[in-house]
Formats: sequence, structure tokens, C-alpha cells
Amino acid sequence: MGIRLYKTTGASIRAATRLLGVHLRLTGLERLPDRPVLFVVNHFTRFETFLVPYVIYRRFDVPVRTLATHSLFGGWFGRYLEALGVLSTRAPDRNRTIIHELMTGRAHWVIYPEGGLIKNKKTVARGRLRLERADRSGPPHTGAAVLALKAELRKRRYLDACARGDETRRAWYEQHYGFAGPDDVSPKGTVVIPVNVTYPRMRSGPNMMHTAARVITRTLDPRLDEELRVEGSLLFGSSEVSVHFGDPIVVGDYLDRASGLARRMAGWMSEERRTDLFLLRQARRLTQASMRSIYHSTEINLDHLFCYGLRALRLEIVPVRQFHRALFLVAMELRHRGHLRLHPALRNGIVALATGEPYANLDTVERLAIAEGVIRREGDCYVIDREQLHEEHDFHDIRLSKMVQVIANELEPIEEAVEVVRRVVNLDENALGRSLSRSIRDDDEHVFRHEHRRGVDRLAATAEEIGAPFFLEHRNPRAGIVVAHGYLSTPEQIRPLAEHLHARGFSVYGVRLDGHGTTPEHLDEVTWQGWMDSLTHAYEAVRHHSGTVIVGGFSLGGVLAALLAARCGVAVDGLFTINAPMKLRNPWAPLVPVVLRLDRLVHRLRRRTEAPSRSVRNDSESPDINYDTDYLWGIRELRRAIRACRRGLPDVTAPSLVMQCDDDPVVDPRSASILHDRLGSETRLVVRMPGARHLIVRGDRSAHVFDRVDAFVERICLPAADRASREAGVAVGFHEEPGAA
Repeated sequence: MGIRLYKTTGASIRAATRLLGVHLRLTGLERLPDRPVLFVVNHFTRFETFLVPYVIYRRFDVPVRTLATHSLFGGWFGRYLEALGVLSTRAPDRNRTIIHELMTGRAHWVIYPEGGLIKNKKTVARGRLRLERADRSGPPHTGAAVLALKAELRKRRYLDACARGDETRRAWYEQHYGFAGPDDVSPKGTVVIPVNVTYPRMRSGPNMMHTAARVITRTLDPRLDEELRVEGSLLFGSSEVSVHFGDPIVVGDYLDRASGLARRMAGWMSEERRTDLFLLRQARRLTQASMRSIYHSTEINLDHLFCYGLRALRLEIVPVRQFHRALFLVAMELRHRGHLRLHPALRNGIVALATGEPYANLDTVERLAIAEGVIRREGDCYVIDREQLHEEHDFHDIRLSKMVQVIANELEPIEEAVEVVRRVVNLDENALGRSLSRSIRDDDEHVFRHEHRRGVDRLAATAEEIGAPFFLEHRNPRAGIVVAHGYLSTPEQIRPLAEHLHARGFSVYGVRLDGHGTTPEHLDEVTWQGWMDSLTHAYEAVRHHSGTVIVGGFSLGGVLAALLAARCGVAVDGLFTINAPMKLRNPWAPLVPVVLRLDRLVHRLRRRTEAPSRSVRNDSESPDINYDTDYLWGIRELRRAIRACRRGLPDVTAPSLVMQCDDDPVVDPRSASILHDRLGSETRLVVRMPGARHLIVRGDRSAHVFDRVDAFVERICLPAADRASREAGVAVGFHEEPGAA
């Protein structure tokens, strides 16, 4: 093996992935042990033959060898593979070489037990592992497991012979495998590590790689043409590749029974024959365990849910919004199962599926299904073409003509995910709404508990009962109200207002904005879109609980509530904001982005491994419920949320109430005028209140604020005719409120 060539190839792969915009997401690297390892990997593209050994080499700094089909070992490319240490499947002494290197630990090995590319991703049949390939149909090959078992068993026997002074057996092993003595053998046991490679966006079509090949030769072999169309599309254009290393499987655990039986049969047959006979069952068990680990480690993404959801639907016509909401509910339920691997997009931002907002990931898979004739849109419904959905295709053609089937097949081995999809996509609209409302609330609670535990591990956290979201429920509410707290605070900040409204017959959801209610450090990780996701989750939970939905908030919560009302349009029945900042009083706030950019520049120049972060002390009116530390990153996201809200205000159509303190020490009082002038609502009321406090939703005179909100909500809940008469003459304008807040 040429180590210099090996390193050069690794550097080329690293440069190519950066040049092509391929984002490698590596997980499970912490599981890789310092002992002889046989890696078993699923196989969908030729690229994996180079990628997986490269990733392993970066982790271990130990050579990684792999097998490749004998057809590749011709000409200059074959010589290149041999120089890299790649072994032909038809190489003489192939098995002896692999066993020797696993026994000594001089190199790790990568083997693909599927025996070739599984282009259709079809790996299960009737609940059992069964591969469907062009040349064979059956279970995965047990060869990799046999090699791992033989390496471990023979190492044990050799060391045992050395320890007992059995010179005959010792000499046989040393001659057969080229050992100079027991020091040549690794004292550590062999492990098998399952590796899953997932491509979150599987598409096919013309691409740079395919075009270049067509320029070089006008008549491409059909199979090569197919591979270039598919694999070129996977690698070009900001693609992602997820590589996950599963839990190590200790080979020795599978040897106990086989080793004892083999000893009792000693003398009846040759060493090779005894080993082959008694390792057969253990090899099947080890293969089943490793392959199930590979397939269960698939990173589930929206494409999987969409494509398998189409397969699982019992109806041939389904409303588009209902199907999308069902996929959102599936994602929520899968998030609660911590052992499943989910694409990051299923954990953040997917709430757009429920609200009907544009969502690029959804649009691309929908276009794929339409292009392949699996579905068509008629009005607001999907019409499923069952014949196209289940049409059989040639193994080498399916990735070009029916990628929807391939994507659905990839999810099939993950039984619990499949069960959730089948159940949820076939719920009727009412049952789906009830399940959505309950699941969103459970998910918000689950996310908070997880983040709070993470915060407790890092430093002193906000009290759990203060930071948690809450839902004050009525069985038959007059309306549902979503209320969001302010920046640096917790849901406890707006609990008094929520309890006031709940006492008057409304169901109220107290939102916890992302990064709040746990530890201040979390503000160094948040985004304003994450805050919007938090509020949108709550809105969806309440919308499926009550026919009338009103959104509101204090300070930052008011900014986000206005932005939500802009996005949801007529689906929001009312909006109220309390001291919502369209402008901040702090004169240094506009300089925050500049400081952060300078920090990043210094960070790069000094080549530091840890990202820079800056914090400032926060002197709060309510230190019992607010963070005492603020982060510049959080301030930057606050300003971004304000800018997004300003842009969206003309799209607000719901009746609106804007409340603002004249001498607010945090928010520039001109914020009320900005809201009034830019809101698109036909009915909007601005209430100015004297006072020098920002936190007017707690403490003295807060009841006066609650009464104003209560009167506004009551007016929205009036029958349409009564509401019109009440609003006549006060549809637009300012209202000067007497009395101090």
C-alpha cells in the first residue's frame, strides 16, 4: 500500500467535496474503538468505495483497505487501486490476507455485504432481510461476518497454543499467516462496525459529470450512463451525504458456543472444515445484526415520509393540506423516539408543512412525484396513480424512472417509522387535527425538558417550572389565545395575563421561545427563525383546538406575533402586542453585527478551533424569571426579527391592538407609531399609556393592561354583526389611555 498515494487521494476527496458543495455530515465517530475493525457498509453509489475509507482514515490515521469488483482491475485504474491497497474480489489468498490483517490490527477493512450496488434500495421482504439485485435475490452475503469470526477465533486459538506451549499448532498458524510470534497479533478483540451512508436528496438527471463523459465519448455504455446521471446528480449542487457509524458489535460474543463445539470435534476433520461448519450459524446471526443496524441507521428525511406516505395511503384522492399536515405529525411523533436518526430539517423548520407556507424541501419531492407520474394535482388535492406508484422496473433503470419507489424502499426496513406513517396518513381530518394539537404540545414539552437537562449539565439553569411552556385549557373555549413572552425571559412572564384570560373562558397557550427558559448560553445558538418556529408550533396546536385563534405577545413576543399574523393572514382572527420593539433605545444595538464580524475575522486569523462568543450582563426588572446574561448573537437575532416583522406588517389583516408605554426604558415609544402606520389591518387600535416601565404585564397596575387585552379579545369573539357596530368609528386611530401603568 502506498501511504503517500493514499494521503493524496484523501486530500483530493476533501478538495472535491468542497469544490462540489458536498456537505459531509458524520455521526457516531466517538464510537470508533482503538482495536481491529471490520466496517460493513451499505452500497448505493461508486463514490462510497472511496468516501468511507477516507472518513475512517481521517479518524484513525491507520490504513483502511477495501474490496472492489474484479472488473475494475484493468489498465491504469486497476494499478491505481492496487497502489491504494484495494483488493480484487478474485485476488488469490484474498480471505487469508483479510484475516491476517484483522488478527494483527495493521489495517482496518471495509466490506460491502450487499455484494454490489443496491440501486432499488429494496432490502426487506415480508419482514425479513432480502436483497433484490439484477443478478441475485436473497439475504445479504455472510462473507464479511465469516471473515471477522475466523479472524477472532484463530487469533484466540493461536494465542492459546502459544500459552500452552503447543508448538505444532503454533507453527501451523505462524506458517499459514506469516506471524513471527504472539507479539505480531493484536491483543484486542475484533469488532464489526455497521456504517450507513444516506443521501438526503436522491435525484437523477443531466449534470456536469455526465456532460463531461458525453463530450469524451458520444456512445456511453447504458449502465455507465445511468450511474453518471444518478451519482453525478448526488454529488453536484450543494448535496449532502450523511455517514453514520453504529455501535460496535463484539465478534467474540458470537464465538462462545461455536468455539466449544469446535474443540469437542477436534481430530474429526480439518481445521478449515471445523471452522466453516461451526461458524455458519454465527455468521448468519452476525450478518443479520450488522445489516439491521445499517438499515435502521438510515437518516430519515422528508423525502422518505412523502414517498412512503404515498405508498401507505388507502385513498386515491387526498387533500394536499391534509397530507402535508399528516407528514408534519409523523415528524413530530418520530422526534419523540430518540433512537431514530432524523435529518436536521425534520427537527427545525418543518412546521411550514402544517401552516401551508412555502417549503423548498417539500416542493422538490412533490415535483419529483409529479414528474414520475405517481401523483397529479387537481385543485387542492393529490390524485394517486397506483399503477405508476407500484410499476415494476429493471434494476438498472429504476433510479432514472422511479426514484419515488427507491426512496420509499429505503424507509421500509425501519418498522416503527413505517408503522407511524401508515397510521397517520390515513387519519380523517378531525382525528388528524386532535392528534396534531396534542402531539405539538407534547413535543414542545419534550424539547424543553431535553434542553433544560442539557442546560443543567452545563451550568445553573432556570427553574424548570418557570421555564416550561404551559397550556391553560377549556373543553369548549370561546377562543384559543397564543401568548409569547419577551426576550431573555420565560413563559412565567406572561402567566398572569394567561390566567386572567383563562378565567374568562379562553384556552391559552404560553409559548416558550427557543433558547429561553433554560440557560443563557443557549442564546448563543438561537436564530429568530427558531423563535418563529416555537410560536408557529403553539399556533398550530391552538388552531386545531379552537375555531377562533388570537395571537399576541409582550416585547419580542409581540414582534413575533405580528410576524405570525402577517404570514397566516385571515387564519389569525386577532393580534395584540404589548411594548413590541420596532426600535430599541439602546444606541449600541446597531453595532452588534459589526462586532460579531470582527470576532469571526480574528477567530479565523488565529485559527482557533472554538467559535467566539460575547456576552454582556443583563440588569432585569424581574431577575427571578429573566436571564442575567445576554449574548451578542441573541441581540443580533432580535434585530433580525424586528426587521422581518417590519417587512411583514402590511400583510397583517387581523384586527389589531397595539399597547405601548410612553417612557419605556427599553423600547423606543415611536414603535407604536411604526406599527400603526405599517399594519395592514382595517381595524387597528393603538393604546398609549404613561409610565416608565417596560415589564407592564407583571406587578403594579398590570391588571389594567389585562383589562384592555380582555376587552379587545371580547370584541373579536362577538358575532360578526355586533362586532361591526362596536368597531364603527374606532377602526383606525390612537387612543390615549389615562392613568399610569
